[in-house]
Amino acid sequence: MRKTHVKIMSTVIIWDLLLILQIEFTRSAILKASKVMTNPTMLKIHLFFAIGSVILYILMVLSGRKLLSGDISVRPRHKKLGWTTLIFRIMTLVTSYWAVAK
Repeated sequence: MRKTHVKIMSTVIIWDLLLILQIEFTRSAILKASKVMTNPTMLKIHLFFAIGSVILYILMVLSGRKLLSGDISVRPRHKKLGWTTLIFRIMTLVTSYWAVAK
């Protein structure tokens, strides 16, 4: 079960980071976001969740590696980070629509 979890989550994280890069390189999302001020408050909220998601991914990988090396004391933290990361990713998706709504 653990190996399956690691493979699935590694794939999901890599896929999501590649999606972020693809959006930036094909749509210049950061440049457009800095110019579009349709809803600046919602854009700031969106950026909070988007940047937070990437930071949480890093923390998830670090705590996951500790867990895999046998440090089971990190399990509760890893689980909390996982749920928090999921919430942040969902909120990133939701706020991406609100940030550009007219």
